Amino acid sequence: MNWISALGPVGWTILLLVPPLILMLYFLKLRRTLLEVPSTYLWTRTIEDLHVNSIWQRLRNSLLLILQLLLALLLIVSCLRPGCDGEELAGDRFIFLIDNSASMSATDIGEDLSKTRLQEAKKQIENLIRRMKKGDAGMLISFSDRADVQQSYTTNQSLLLRKLREIKQTQRASDMKEALVAASGLANPGRTSDKESAIDIQVADAKAAKLYIFSDGGVPEVASFSLGEYLTPEFHPIGSIDPPNNVGITAFSINDEMETENQIQAFARLQNSSDETRFVDVDLYIDGVLHDALGGVEVPKNDSKSLSYNLTGVVENLEKALPVKLEIKTPDVYVQDNVAYAVLNPPRLADVLVVREYNQFLEFALGTGLSQKLAAVEFQPPSYLDSPEYLEAADLGIYDLIIYDQCVPQKMPLCNTVFIGKLPPGDRWKAGDKQGPTPIIDSDRSHPIMYSVSLNNVTVIEAAPLTGPSGWTSLVDSTVGSILAIGPRGGFQDLVFGFGIIEFDESGDPVVNTDWPSELSFPLFVQNFLKGLGGSAKFSKSQAVRPGDLKTIKPRLPYPTVTVTSPSNTKNKLRPRSDNTFVYANTENSGIYEVQEPETKSIDQLFAVNLMDRQESNLRVRDSLDIGFEKVSGTVSDYKPVRKEYWPWLVGLALVILLFEWYVYNRRVFI
Repeated sequence: MNWISALGPVGWTILLLVPPLILMLYFLKLRRTLLEVPSTYLWTRTIEDLHVNSIWQRLRNSLLLILQLLLALLLIVSCLRPGCDGEELAGDRFIFLIDNSASMSATDIGEDLSKTRLQEAKKQIENLIRRMKKGDAGMLISFSDRADVQQSYTTNQSLLLRKLREIKQTQRASDMKEALVAASGLANPGRTSDKESAIDIQVADAKAAKLYIFSDGGVPEVASFSLGEYLTPEFHPIGSIDPPNNVGITAFSINDEMETENQIQAFARLQNSSDETRFVDVDLYIDGVLHDALGGVEVPKNDSKSLSYNLTGVVENLEKALPVKLEIKTPDVYVQDNVAYAVLNPPRLADVLVVREYNQFLEFALGTGLSQKLAAVEFQPPSYLDSPEYLEAADLGIYDLIIYDQCVPQKMPLCNTVFIGKLPPGDRWKAGDKQGPTPIIDSDRSHPIMYSVSLNNVTVIEAAPLTGPSGWTSLVDSTVGSILAIGPRGGFQDLVFGFGIIEFDESGDPVVNTDWPSELSFPLFVQNFLKGLGGSAKFSKSQAVRPGDLKTIKPRLPYPTVTVTSPSNTKNKLRPRSDNTFVYANTENSGIYEVQEPETKSIDQLFAVNLMDRQESNLRVRDSLDIGFEKVSGTVSDYKPVRKEYWPWLVGLALVILLFEWYVYNRRVFI
């Protein structure tokens, strides 16, 4: 019911007469008989205003009068129900997903090129939080290639706003699946408990929630995912409608000389995601010194451009690793992909130990010219495994790779290994009974060790099917199962043959077990595992590391500690794992990282961290998201009209004035 109509004419008349009546009371004087009493002289000033000699007196300045009139005025205005039309979110539970991946640092928001997409997303979410009703619950999740629950469900809007402001920009790629799993899990909790059990605690019932997604849409499709019955998505595209001006570096690497005809070359690819052809200036720096500058490089619209640089002259007298930086000097709205880094390593042959009784085929493959460019190979008999020299070298990780042909050490060394015809010690690898013949039916040509290796005409007489540890990969499959596989061991890799190349009969005579060494693919295979397991590509690029990835560091010597210095000059001291390798996790920023040894503080090695993601460099704002079998189109938030009332604030202010008036009155009386 409307308060104005409820009061009626009589009520309003009485209400409007209150201020004049209050005012008249301050004109009124009561007649009293004036009688002087000695004891009243002390109270002359206090009761001065009570002296009367007529009905009316002159109106004086009075704080009480002002307070009483203001109190009456506030009550009258409150009865008018002042307010305005407003909006509030429809619903009572909300989940806010905000994208803080690298592309959200683009500055294509309006004419203010200092405002990023992430800042705009924060602003829009803040407006939504302020429109939540009292008692509504909200949750905040940020995501890049991983999800971070910034704040679980809470009705405290101030806390949500504070957590929103604390979200920081990252240099990571974008993947929304983990964030959706977190949001869906809280809105649609799975029930795994036993309803029939009296002691089993039941899972909380699902509650409907509104899911707000703030992103530029540059995320991979989330396939085979269901939002469930209780989660309603709403996508808010962030960024310019027009394709932004951006040319970015999406690939940058240094290839070794064997792959480029005895030349050391750096390769780069530039991507233009706008609808206009762009011309950019590109500079290449080596160890901070400008090595090459290309002006006006044309990058076609919605296409890419490849660049190459000859670095052969740089590495002729190279003695230490050098940082290499490629930079697009022409400014655009997204600077994250304007710089890429690599490391130019000095030539170093891999230290390889071969322990064998007799295998002329393996010796021949390791003695080719290309293999000699990759590794310094040492041959020893199986008896060498018991020598103090071997045991010390194996424990210290002196070798890069050890090949065990028809023999097994007492324990695994701290390096990569190849086992031919035997299993590594321990129970991590298992083999079935030997069977034959074992025709090869498939091989994993996508694996670097099997690159360009064809086994179509290869015959293996006898082989045992292999089963490896968690994470193992089958490289060659036969009719009996996997007969060549590779598996992880801490920071190392173990390549295991389920067959021997040369085996020995009961009399100890060598017997050829396969014709693979007669094929051209065999020396190529040996060169591949020298590269992959020996780490011996002569001028190879460092392992690709993206922001946020874990980096496994294997120093030249088994140091007790190493110190890693990030591009922002943050230093982290690391301790080794049991395999004498170090794991570094603080790879949040792109750039060159230095690994220092503990004693002389000299640089043991460098490694580069780059994003170089085509999806992140494509700044086109998507108008929809594909989540499972559902397409979520960009939309505007669902508000419902409400009236914002101001009278409760006026009534509250009136109560404050009433308390203050009471205080003033009592203070005046008792003074």
